[in-house]
Amino acid sequence: MSVSKVLGLGSAVVLITGCQSWQFRNIEKLPPTASIPAESEPGKVDVWYFDGITGETVDTLTSSDAYPDSPSDASELNQLQRLEDRTNSYGTLIRGFIEAPATGEYTFYVSGDDETQFWLSESQNPDGADQIATTGRATRIEDYDRYSSQTSPARYLEAGNQYYFEVLHKEGRYDDHFSIAWEGPGISRRVVSGAHLHSWAQRTPSAGQELTPKEAYEMGYRIGFFDAEQGLAFTPTYPVLDEDNDGLYDNWEVIHGLNPADPEDSNSDQDDDLLSALDEFWSATDPANADTDGDGIPDGYEFAYGLDPREPSDASTDLDGDGYSVLEEYLAGTDPNDPSDSPVQGPQYTAGFVGQYFNGTGFDEFLYAQKDQSIRFNWGSGSPSSEVPNSRFSIRWQGWFVPPHEDGTRSYQLTTRTDDGVRLFVNGELVIDQWKKQSATEYSAEFSVAANERAAITMEYYELLYDATATLTISDVQSGEQLDAASVIESLDLGTSPALSSLDDGITDIYKLHYGLPLVQSSANQVLNNEGITVLETYQSDLHPYTLETVSEPDAPTTSPTPTEPSASTVTLSWSAPGTRVDGSSIALSEISHYEINYGQSPDSLDQEARAEPDDTSYTLEGLAAGTWYFTIRVVDTDGLTSQPSETVEFLVQ
Repeated sequence: MSVSKVLGLGSAVVLITGCQSWQFRNIEKLPPTASIPAESEPGKVDVWYFDGITGETVDTLTSSDAYPDSPSDASELNQLQRLEDRTNSYGTLIRGFIEAPATGEYTFYVSGDDETQFWLSESQNPDGADQIATTGRATRIEDYDRYSSQTSPARYLEAGNQYYFEVLHKEGRYDDHFSIAWEGPGISRRVVSGAHLHSWAQRTPSAGQELTPKEAYEMGYRIGFFDAEQGLAFTPTYPVLDEDNDGLYDNWEVIHGLNPADPEDSNSDQDDDLLSALDEFWSATDPANADTDGDGIPDGYEFAYGLDPREPSDASTDLDGDGYSVLEEYLAGTDPNDPSDSPVQGPQYTAGFVGQYFNGTGFDEFLYAQKDQSIRFNWGSGSPSSEVPNSRFSIRWQGWFVPPHEDGTRSYQLTTRTDDGVRLFVNGELVIDQWKKQSATEYSAEFSVAANERAAITMEYYELLYDATATLTISDVQSGEQLDAASVIESLDLGTSPALSSLDDGITDIYKLHYGLPLVQSSANQVLNNEGITVLETYQSDLHPYTLETVSEPDAPTTSPTPTEPSASTVTLSWSAPGTRVDGSSIALSEISHYEINYGQSPDSLDQEARAEPDDTSYTLEGLAAGTWYFTIRVVDTDGLTSQPSETVEFLVQ
């Protein structure tokens, strides 16, 4: 049976259809931002995509009604290259500023599929841009020599100056990619990286430009602070003292050994940190010290990656979430914005448990492992997947509880509800032992943990016959609040292979997770096969502990099977990204932080929450108990502003 409802959501529409999904057509009404930034940002460029435009030449893009003010999608790049296929029949526009590391002549090279053009101005003024290189037609990836038009004439660029550029790219069918490379003083031919890029803005500060009120205020603040720091008498005159009109305060130039009568020295780089004197002035860094804050990272490197060159603590920041700090990435020469480019792979944790699925009620035959965000399952008379039988199967879930409290010791309650048997361990200690045939029954246990300490949580479950249910809830004993498991449970990313062993028994945790073994219960001397070979021996021989099959990559992730048709306890939500705010101004995808989904079994108590990433347009909730559920969704921007929640929508889970 299919049910369809259409409900109002402000200017949006919510559609519920079918038995297991409901959909937000739009999420609008995000509050306007507190202020509209007018500054160019270093280290990146904005990219606009225009979908649904046929043809292979750039003129089909530029003649489109959507160009340039109505893109279909927007994103960012930290280099002038995109190699992965996106789709067919679309165009690309990139606008921004390029800054040369040294003064001299530069040659630019273009490759792409299909036609790709590179335009460059002699200044920051877009009106002065002209096309200096083009593929004309498709080329192979990073093939810059197929046509003579792919190579630009030499262009003279001055260090520290920003030059406006555009990349125009058109994709027709099949493969799509583009790359812009350059070579010049001290640079062999390479793709233009984020260290030399600045995002597009309507206006950026530069020498000789009249300051906006905001910039004038900032200039006055910097001059007053500088004069006080140097013991100089502050002169509250306007315009500020700048004899050569190079954008540098005369007293600042004198103190730092520059000439207030020489406009060219604003582009100098005394300490070779890739920041010009003008950059150093506005960054409040020392133009004679390549590492102003002494954190081991050059000022220019920090500036390029959006860090504060005056704040030493940000050297420990992990920009790409790969487990390595910016300082470690800088010293290793890896990209701090690329999680796949890490110095050495360390343990990486992601939200939720790792579930190990077995045939048999006593973990008899290991089938596969997968990441489960939470333990909230009601399979009815069915099973978790096509590889798991409907009866007589078992599962072990393992994860680490990360306490949300910030100091002291706090107690938490774990409550299981299973049909049939259950065992629950905390740090290897058995706290619930109900390994028996039973209808859905709840059991609880409490444990205490200090702030900043983790606790190993293991839940073992078996299903005998008929209905199959397994849930685990976690509550704060003091407040009574039920916690979202995905926010307090983490486990190793199955796609990594760190040499980490919680028991220090010679077997890595990732091997145990992939091949059905417990993390904090000794298994090294166990025999799980018919040949009498221990788990430790199978690990050392790169063998599967159950089947003794050769493991070509010992720590390679196990692929979970394709699930069977979703049970009635699965609900999928989908939506499209918001286009405007309350005041009618547009909102870019890059301004969205995340989506917040609240749900529960009472419209007045949506006490459960899920979070979707900014580029998500759907989210699946699993393990919902039978009954009526209520849902709302709202969008949160990068400034923390939150839209009003949508109208509450109900759905019957059977």
